[in-house]
Amino acid sequence: MRSKDAYDIELLRRIEGLIRSFQGLVKDSHGQENEVELVYGLRVLVSLANMVLRNEDIFTIEPWHIISADAPLSRPGEMLLRVRDYKGEVMPPYMAIMAYYKNGFGAAIDAILFLAALWQFQRYETERQVSINISARSLRDSDFVKCSLERLEGLELEPDQKIIIEIHESAPHLSMSRHVLDLYDKFGVSFAIDDVGLNMSDIMRLGEFDGLVEYLKIDRHTVCGPEGSSNSLGNVVEFVRSLMPDVVMVAEGVRDANHAYEISKAFSDIIYVQGLYLPDDRKSFATDFYNVKAKRKAMGGEAQYRDSRHEAGDIL
Repeated sequence: MRSKDAYDIELLRRIEGLIRSFQGLVKDSHGQENEVELVYGLRVLVSLANMVLRNEDIFTIEPWHIISADAPLSRPGEMLLRVRDYKGEVMPPYMAIMAYYKNGFGAAIDAILFLAALWQFQRYETERQVSINISARSLRDSDFVKCSLERLEGLELEPDQKIIIEIHESAPHLSMSRHVLDLYDKFGVSFAIDDVGLNMSDIMRLGEFDGLVEYLKIDRHTVCGPEGSSNSLGNVVEFVRSLMPDVVMVAEGVRDANHAYEISKAFSDIIYVQGLYLPDDRKSFATDFYNVKAKRKAMGGEAQYRDSRHEAGDIL
């Protein structure tokens, strides 16, 4: 197993290489429509490098909160990128990441973020089960596959530790190599499909990962959408269960403990909930969730729940 210093050197080498490659693109974009996006992408990458050099965390954890006794993992959470500039202010990552994806550097930035996530994961004491976002396109890139598998091979995961690759940016025309996915499975890595609704792309990719995906995250627009729509939560849960009977479902975009409780009562297949406005502290959510259950029980049955989906638009 390589030393932690060697891991850091490999990460920084890749960051330096991408900065050099991307600088030329930024220079050529002067005066063009995409200049702002490219400059911002470069700034975020430089700030990320500085945070790595200072041994600072560049990810925060958004918990998957448990709402079922059947939960297979006790403390899972998604690693979300939180790069800060020299003033300590958060730099929103979406535009920066898309700058790399749109210009042919998707696998390169994914490799950096994956290595950085594992580097941070190795320092965790309380966060033992994490999901890391990776584009499906990167899982078709030989360099990404090689560097990520090499890093995973050097890890010595303890029994309570778990790494989940959360797949996004997948599409019907992207066929996956089952052999490659099996290699990740060999090192104890699980897969989750992100942002699942009920469109054709989602249907195609569910079939692509059949038998390999353990977790499935239902899109927040579906979770907070109207019950009567074709893409309603009930329809999605039913469809997913028909295709993948053993998959563990996570509902994204959940607003509060009341919303989580309603989901748990209506859909026993949903094991975890996740949401921007839920507490970061797992114990706080568990207490809120328990109190909601106790209150409903004290009321002598299911209270009429005020549907706040019309308010979801303001939140989302």
